[in-house]
Amino acid sequence: MWIRGLVTRSAALAALAAGALAVATVPLAHAHHGHGAGHPHTPSQDELAAFERARPAFERHCFRCHTTGGKKSKPKTLAHLSMDGYPFGGHHADQAGAVVRKVLGESGGKATMPSDDPGAVTGEDLARILAWAQAYDAARPPTAP
Repeated sequence: MWIRGLVTRSAALAALAAGALAVATVPLAHAHHGHGAGHPHTPSQDELAAFERARPAFERHCFRCHTTGGKKSKPKTLAHLSMDGYPFGGHHADQAGAVVRKVLGESGGKATMPSDDPGAVTGEDLARILAWAQAYDAARPPTAP
């Protein structure tokens, strides 16, 4: 009988250890190879105004993947940059201005977004998103993307 109690106790301890390990590693998995979880900030009035002007462009080109209600939304995409509210969430939120410029090809590289039509953000939509990125960056100290 003491063997049965030992096995049960061992199984319980193993399950407890596995659960503790899983809980301890969840934040690391969500941190995405060293990226932060995003730090909330208080947007400046200029940033908010720029966001409101850019909002229709974000809705046309970004919300389908970067909002929970978007037709092409995926958990991994939302973990990177969530546009469900403002300021944005996700582990790239702290560098959203630089990240948006990069994925739209405005940092010297090739556009990679929108993922289903890279380079589709042009004209007035691009100008408004870039004006938002500039206001976003002006409202906080620079960080490395």
